[in-house]
Amino acid sequence: MYNNIRVLLADEPSLIGVGIRTILRIEKKIIIVGEANNDHKIRKLYQKFQPDLIIMDLDLPQFKFPESIAFLHQNCSNLKILGLMSHNKVNLSTLKRNGIAGCVLKSEEPQTLVNASLTVAQGKTWFSKTFVEDYVECNKDEWDQAEKANLTQREQQILRMMARGLDNACIANELSLGHQTVRNYISQIYAKLGLSSRTEAVLWAIKNEVLQHNHDMLVRMQFNSRGCHKLASK
Repeated sequence: MYNNIRVLLADEPSLIGVGIRTILRIEKKIIIVGEANNDHKIRKLYQKFQPDLIIMDLDLPQFKFPESIAFLHQNCSNLKILGLMSHNKVNLSTLKRNGIAGCVLKSEEPQTLVNASLTVAQGKTWFSKTFVEDYVECNKDEWDQAEKANLTQREQQILRMMARGLDNACIANELSLGHQTVRNYISQIYAKLGLSSRTEAVLWAIKNEVLQHNHDMLVRMQFNSRGCHKLASK
């Protein structure tokens, strides 16, 4: 269950901006604490209000990517940024590498923005389906080689549980394993697959048909129908 989240909105007072504000204010759990239209004002308001999340319109010319994001991360601690774009002009890897925890396309349903905001504010990631599909396609050759990875049954079981969105504590509880043991298994999975993050591991599991059981297949159905991909943080 989500607590109220405090949002700093970084955009302009345009028609699109008005629509974004309206969508967010309908959700009772979201409180807009400030609005800014340039990097320095974002920093000033962030330091004043300490919001849980910054929602930033990455299409605006004054927010130069990735310079603006780097500036904010250097000046604001524990920063969580959800980006908004008209189209996927920047790929998922570049967004994550530059400190964007999630990104929503402006063409999506209003509830998607609300769901993404609540998720990213909790320290997780949320990227629109288009970003994920492009990411999978760009890494297809590398993952074709990874298909030969020799995962043990236990490693495959843990990988499926990661794909279900379970964090390490939940996995340890379900399997009656120690937390450090689960972390060791996940490190082994990363090493065998040549990957470095939970997001990559779950995407690999989806692509390579590791989701075999009925419960796991529900993950794929949700992934396809909701047009987004929500993952637990590392």
